[in-house]
Amino acid sequence: MIPVFPIISFALIILFGMYDPRRGGLFALIGVGLSSVFSMAVVYEVLFQDSLHGGFIESTRTWFGGETYSFEFGTYIDSLAAILLLVVGFVSYLVVLFSISYMHEEGDRQVRYFGEICLFVGVMLGLVIANSFLLLFIFWELVGVCSYLLIGFWYEKPSAASAAKKAFLVTRVGDVFLLLGLVILFNTFGTLRYSELFSDPELLAANATEVKWATLCLFGGAVGKSAQFPLHVWLPDAMEGPTTVSALIHAATMVKAGVFLVARAYPLIVHSPDTAIYIAVTGGVTAFIAASMAMVMNDIKRVLAYSTISQLGYMFLALGTGAWAFWHAAEAGLEIHHVQGYTAGLFHLMNHAFFKALLFLGAGAVIHSVHTQDMREMGGLRKSMPITSLTMGLGVLSIAGVPFFSGFWSKDEILEAVHRNGEVEGIFGILWWLALLTAAMTAFYMTRLWMMTFSGPDTRKISEMKPSKDHEGTGNWELSKKEVKIHAHEAPLVMTIPLMLLAFMAVFSGFLLFIGEGFGSRIYFGHHESTEGPIQWEIIDHILSSSLTYLSVIVGLSGVTLGYLFYKRGSDGKSILSTSFISDNIVFGPLHIFLSNRMYMAKLFDWFGMRTWDTFAQACDWFDRNIVDGLVNATASITQFFSNEVRKLNSGFTGHYASLTVGGLGAIVLITRIVMPIMGWSI
Repeated sequence: MIPVFPIISFALIILFGMYDPRRGGLFALIGVGLSSVFSMAVVYEVLFQDSLHGGFIESTRTWFGGETYSFEFGTYIDSLAAILLLVVGFVSYLVVLFSISYMHEEGDRQVRYFGEICLFVGVMLGLVIANSFLLLFIFWELVGVCSYLLIGFWYEKPSAASAAKKAFLVTRVGDVFLLLGLVILFNTFGTLRYSELFSDPELLAANATEVKWATLCLFGGAVGKSAQFPLHVWLPDAMEGPTTVSALIHAATMVKAGVFLVARAYPLIVHSPDTAIYIAVTGGVTAFIAASMAMVMNDIKRVLAYSTISQLGYMFLALGTGAWAFWHAAEAGLEIHHVQGYTAGLFHLMNHAFFKALLFLGAGAVIHSVHTQDMREMGGLRKSMPITSLTMGLGVLSIAGVPFFSGFWSKDEILEAVHRNGEVEGIFGILWWLALLTAAMTAFYMTRLWMMTFSGPDTRKISEMKPSKDHEGTGNWELSKKEVKIHAHEAPLVMTIPLMLLAFMAVFSGFLLFIGEGFGSRIYFGHHESTEGPIQWEIIDHILSSSLTYLSVIVGLSGVTLGYLFYKRGSDGKSILSTSFISDNIVFGPLHIFLSNRMYMAKLFDWFGMRTWDTFAQACDWFDRNIVDGLVNATASITQFFSNEVRKLNSGFTGHYASLTVGGLGAIVLITRIVMPIMGWSI
């Protein structure tokens, strides 16, 4: 029933949403709320009561079938599904609650908005609890449709319509690989059910080549859905949708589906070291590239978008690292315990969902107040928006890896896992340095975001204000010929309550690492050795005594310090250190332009399209016009030529027809009576 409640709400909103004073918001709150309650019940039993004891429970039903086939559907609940239910259930309800106020200016359009949100939550939950790759793929595609609809919510804006199409098409590229991977798995093993695929590791090892290509294709689907390099280009443009959509889909849920897919396919991936290394390299490179672009963006939503891409790269880096470590241990004949990279990646997935949803909703509250997305046009909002500034500040400290916020624990676990692999395989040493630099850049650009938004004088005076894409043409800002004054105000309670709840999780969710036997005692791959004691003090002692921890802390605090010095605005609106040398510097200037233009990836794709697909389309057009149409036109011309010659026989003169008739009869007599007997033929 978990995915059914939101889908029922979707139907009710479409039918009766206009009769709801909230234009469907009440139906959405009830449907998503019931789904969240049921999800939390499952999470409590699986993660806190450990009712599955590291196993799974599957329920299967026959949907339809024939004499030689049947299509089954069902649920598959394990610790991985539980952690995604926690994230999707908790965050989606808070986003719906936030949207009640945030979208109130949309009037009757709210019916479509809340309907699409409920449909998305339902199919996302269905994706999480599906019991086979085939059922997952069905929900996977439905999630893509919902994303397309929500990104293009303001479809009358060309930029929004274009962004929706771009997201749909780019993610379809990855989905083609995902479908190919499913075909390989089915042709090799004859099933796509998790319980059947994962039950025989020896069979998987015996078909290592097929498993390698299948898992590489599965990861291709994850690259598209989770916006990893080079298919990352759609996510920043997806910010054309409402900020609440960005918080739900493009920070906490849908983009996590790629990470979930890799984690779900872990029993397959651990048999393919090539796939594991490819996943780790893709994640590490994406994390670094996206963080570098986030440092120069001025649109608050684009900063968070690139931050999301970067943090997703962290998760893939961790999962790839863990899979390779598991394979290496098996090959070396070592005793295999739970995989640190797997646990660290999913731990970061959970923590990131909380603080990134907080940051996106906080950005939405700011945009709702000042009606601009350009951080250069903000500043001085700390006093007028104290709750928003405080909660976003806690989110910034968490993602920056400041001790002892939630992001610190999971980021440190990832860095340690990668460093441990680096002692055996050199490529992981390089990835560790990239991850460490990414941590510094993350701390820098997130501090930059908060300082540009909330520090400085109470009222910013600027020469021009660009209206927000979310609330264009509305709001309480005054525009004069020479200057703009921002009159900010705190968001209403229905918006600040979700911010405060998410801020609490951004601070304290990391301590799940230590409660009971620890996060790793419930979310793990391999064999877990239980430990005694209510809190794993040995884990805390290990983290606090590790030199790697101090190094990552120093790196993170350095990024925070630099962000503070460059972007902390005083009462005069000026920062302690000037950033003007960056644009004027012979080295940093071109680099800044390069990153500001998003590494020209969009232009590269346009150029590639013009030189390949456009050229191919022109060749097809020539073939159609000259070969296909040519054959048709030639046939018509030949027919017309003969018809023109034959029609001359119809002269309209009786004598002409009589002579032809007599001549014809004479020819028949001549042939049958003279020519044929001579040739020995008889009639």
